[in-house]
Amino acid sequence: MVPTNSNDATPPDRHDDVTADTSSLLASIVNSSDDAIIASNLEGKIISWNRAASRIFGYPLADVLDQPFALLFPEGQLPDLATLVKLLQQGTPIGQFETIRRCQGGNELPTLLTISPICDHQDILRGLSMIVRDFSEGYRIATRLTQSERHFRQVVDAAPNAMVMIDGRGCIEMVNTQTEIIFGYNRTELLGKTMELLIPERFRKHHPGLRQDYFAVPTTRAMGSGRDLYGLRKDGSEFPVEIGLNPIETTDGIKVLSAIVDISERKRQEERFRLVVEAAPNAMVMIDSRGYMEMVNAQTEQLFGYAREELLGKPMEILIPERFRPQHPGLRSSYFATPSTRAMGGGRDLFGLRKDGSEFQVEIGLNPIHTAEGIKVLSAIVDISERKRFTDELSRRNQELNNFAYVASHDLKSPLRGVDQLATWLSEDLVGKIDADTDEHLRLMRIRIKRMERLLDDLLLYFRAGQLGGTIEHVDFAALVRDVFELCCAERPFSLELDGNFPICPTHKVPLELVFRNLISNALKHHDQASGKILIRASHTEHFFEFAVADDGPGIAEEHRERVFTMFQTLRPRDEVEGSGMGLAIIKKTIESLGGSIRLDGNHPRGAVFHFSWPRQVSRQLS
Repeated sequence: MVPTNSNDATPPDRHDDVTADTSSLLASIVNSSDDAIIASNLEGKIISWNRAASRIFGYPLADVLDQPFALLFPEGQLPDLATLVKLLQQGTPIGQFETIRRCQGGNELPTLLTISPICDHQDILRGLSMIVRDFSEGYRIATRLTQSERHFRQVVDAAPNAMVMIDGRGCIEMVNTQTEIIFGYNRTELLGKTMELLIPERFRKHHPGLRQDYFAVPTTRAMGSGRDLYGLRKDGSEFPVEIGLNPIETTDGIKVLSAIVDISERKRQEERFRLVVEAAPNAMVMIDSRGYMEMVNAQTEQLFGYAREELLGKPMEILIPERFRPQHPGLRSSYFATPSTRAMGGGRDLFGLRKDGSEFQVEIGLNPIHTAEGIKVLSAIVDISERKRFTDELSRRNQELNNFAYVASHDLKSPLRGVDQLATWLSEDLVGKIDADTDEHLRLMRIRIKRMERLLDDLLLYFRAGQLGGTIEHVDFAALVRDVFELCCAERPFSLELDGNFPICPTHKVPLELVFRNLISNALKHHDQASGKILIRASHTEHFFEFAVADDGPGIAEEHRERVFTMFQTLRPRDEVEGSGMGLAIIKKTIESLGGSIRLDGNHPRGAVFHFSWPRQVSRQLS
């Protein structure tokens, strides 16, 4: 009860304050101890655990509270709980003894253990107190360290790579956690042992001499430059490593701190890369920044006529004709300054040089490869001699064919005009003198002469498709379609509907007009009714304008849809419909020459739909 009058207040009991202060002081002492202090009940369950216990065993209090303390020690390292309790109840001192503790992760380390009784005020045993001291080699050494040395060891232990420090005799004085992980040893199994424990048997006899040479002239450098190095795990397995050596000056003399990196994964990746390069269908050559070849494949040997050992370590210039060699180092330096995946020698003819001195034309692709030693360049080399010969021959024959088509059309059209004139004169001179059948024969003759002239014109147009004259113009696509429709449909009651977003942009106007004129005129020409409708839709993709030209005519059967794009193909007799059968072949060739495509689908319920794509970006002028 709180007194209502201070004069009536009874002085507080000073015993309570002393007890509270003593308990707080005791807890502070326990938590500041460098030794683990653990308390358990008579069932062996942990009821108290200080900060040092978490450091020494690696467990937080929450993980061990109410757990049997026997879990902290390997089997056989402690008397059983019943024996301990009996000895303490009899007043038999247990005192301090050496044993082994088991830490989080399974490490087992030397320990000094003191076990004492916990009794109440009537001297009745209520529990057990254990004081655990780290007694490992690392701890004994650490107790003698200066503050700076302790900081150094903390940094080393936190390093992401294995770190091992040895003295002049090769004895291990310090390792970190990563060393334990990589090599599979507890640090107590390594400290005081010679470094050769971690080296495969076949390399050990050379190691003491190499170590002595290093201690004679200690410098920070990589170990075993140009040689493959291997480490040896506790289980006897080997693995490839890279090792950096660093001399450390101490009061006890020079020590060497080795940084050890397991490069097994990198070696596996390099082997996969090597197998891919070896299996490549083209010659593959990898060079360093000085231009020296570090890797070639079987195709390189076959293409250039060298054995692999004749190329490795040699400058790339031995594969280049003499007249190009002076410029090559400068070009290589420029590439290494700004490396990127690209073709080599854009706009220039490139040549390779075989071992027998013969030259051949090549294409070369350059690919920068990032490695631990810096950037390398992997070159893919393709012999294009045969392709070049084929291309030149094809170009020559195409030119001959174009010349033939041009000459044939002009030379044949002249006599055709003469025949047409004669047929016309005969018709005029014989008016009223011949019967109806003869007059009809003359009329059909003139029609077929006109068809032949149109065929020759279309033949020439086909060979020039993709090379149609005309500059790039700013075109309103919708206006162009309307103009073409009005020109083709001047005398027939057909309607035109445009749907979608028609572009207004620069393009090749002449070939575009040719495509729309052919598609619209075909729809009108082959329509089976006096009137009809043509619908043209426009849409966009990333690289193309997409158009669909649909009609409501008789349509085209599915089995004929590919045939209509072939030269001289008509689906109705030529006496029934005028045409050379070249129109769709011409527009297909025109569209494809620009990188587009065309196809034919059926319309519903009747008619046909021609879909074609037209490039959005104008990349070149048509000549």
